[in-house]
Amino acid sequence: MTQDRLLFGWHIRSEIPLPEVPVWDGPANHQPDVIIRVGPVPHALEATPDETAHDATGTPPFRTVEVADGRVLIRLKDCGNVLVADGCEIVVSPEADINAVDIRTYLLGIIMGALCHQRGEIVLHAACLQIGDQAVAITGASGAGKSTLAASLVARGLGMLADDLTMLRIGEDGCCRAWPAYPRMRLWQDAADRRQIDTTALDLCIGDLTKFQVPVDHRFVRQPLPLAAVVHLYRCDDPAGEGLFPLRGLGAAIEMRNAIYRPGIAVRLGLQRPMQVKAARLAALIPHHMRLTRFLDDLSAERAADRLLSSGAVQPGWRRTSAAVQ
Repeated sequence: MTQDRLLFGWHIRSEIPLPEVPVWDGPANHQPDVIIRVGPVPHALEATPDETAHDATGTPPFRTVEVADGRVLIRLKDCGNVLVADGCEIVVSPEADINAVDIRTYLLGIIMGALCHQRGEIVLHAACLQIGDQAVAITGASGAGKSTLAASLVARGLGMLADDLTMLRIGEDGCCRAWPAYPRMRLWQDAADRRQIDTTALDLCIGDLTKFQVPVDHRFVRQPLPLAAVVHLYRCDDPAGEGLFPLRGLGAAIEMRNAIYRPGIAVRLGLQRPMQVKAARLAALIPHHMRLTRFLDDLSAERAADRLLSSGAVQPGWRRTSAAVQ
């Protein structure tokens, strides 16, 4: 049985249950943009994997990625193999129950990221929040605290478009907009505890990790919004190093390029140059770029949220300044 879902403005038709993704609300006769189906997948495309990711305990890789002839093969530990082809089809050969939350987590993460690269889309490794009638993306490496900061901002009344993958597109009016993903936020147990979120009945993102999918349906923004700012989140080793610093020109373009989700896949697809050109063009269209540094402790997300909001740096009327906001 298939489901019709709405993700990044695409009509997704899936044989894999995706309960966290909004239901497609467009015309019933609309042809899907992306098909997700269950079927046979080759074990290998080529001898050398493009990327290998390891879990935190140093056990064997839980996923490997191969790219050949424009196709992307992703092997998932204990879940099966997935083939992403032509920017419109995802074939899953599952080793586990297709209802398993692990499969959904990968589908809405690295697998969807690979499909975005095939389609020539720019997707940032970023959370995305609504402030006023605009959006602000918060980028950062895994573990930088994007979701924790986003959770603090959502708790203060901000809307959320995305938690981990933020899709950017240039409209016919020349405006860069962020497109909504799905109403879930991924939080580690300690971050959920600090927000007094009961995780007892929540799904884990990955079965053997204490990271949970937290529903944020009441704050989810379902329409694309103009992107007013990109905030690049970094850790610092000293509390005195915390601050919010404006970025311009080449510095902003480099940070934007570095924030692209899994760029190595685009490189292996032969799309490095167009990806970089499009990212630079997007960076030029986004009014404000900033670097936010935070010293990690139990209150760091609250301090970062305070700094971000009280500075006015993410408000629609903000004007650039040359000094750091301390």
